[in-house]
Amino acid sequence: MLEIFRHIPAGGTIFNSLAVLSGGTLGLFIGRLIPEKLQSTIFNAMGLFIVYVGINMSLSTKNSIAVLLALVLGSITGALLGVEDKLSSLGDTLKAKLHTSDSRFTEGFVSATLVFCMGSMAIIGAFNDGLRGDPEVLITKGIMDGISSVLFAGSLGLGVLFSAIPIFIYQGALTFIAIWAEPFITADMFANISGIGGLMIMGIGLNFLKITKLKLGDMLPGLIYVVIFSALFS
Repeated sequence: MLEIFRHIPAGGTIFNSLAVLSGGTLGLFIGRLIPEKLQSTIFNAMGLFIVYVGINMSLSTKNSIAVLLALVLGSITGALLGVEDKLSSLGDTLKAKLHTSDSRFTEGFVSATLVFCMGSMAIIGAFNDGLRGDPEVLITKGIMDGISSVLFAGSLGLGVLFSAIPIFIYQGALTFIAIWAEPFITADMFANISGIGGLMIMGIGLNFLKITKLKLGDMLPGLIYVVIFSALFS
């Protein structure tokens, strides 16, 4: 059945988005059956796991100076542009249009969007799909995201389902950009993108655990800067 997605343009992204929708929907029903205390336990466990994933990803960094500069300048750029606030506003807009009383809609939308879109698998998987017509990485990611969305939706509610929209737009765009970018992407760039993405993922995990209140959305421009610095320092 998964073979079908190999013959569809951006098939990996389509599968990933459907997996989040399916998992999130299931999570809404399961969430009603899970006691609040147990939901909190699951949420904390997911936070710890996200920190672990971030650490694992960050270890692939090839040039720490390039990643550091990209993270700092990316954070400054994101703060000046108000990326985090705009992402939150998008969640609030969706909430208003749906007339939902879910008090955690925006938190669920923003948190799930950052987790599902910022990992290196999203970038590398989209590039593999675009350059090689191979959606396997994104299909694997989709299965992982689908399982995660069950837990996220159980804890954070309806907003998690709508993270499928930025997943579709973000990964789909990367897939089609990949053909144009092929001559410029090197192995070190991929490694450094994974490294800075891992640091951001660690921050998300720490936020989930309520240890920090980092504005991770403001750091997203760092993903662009890290490509530039990786090229300069190569």
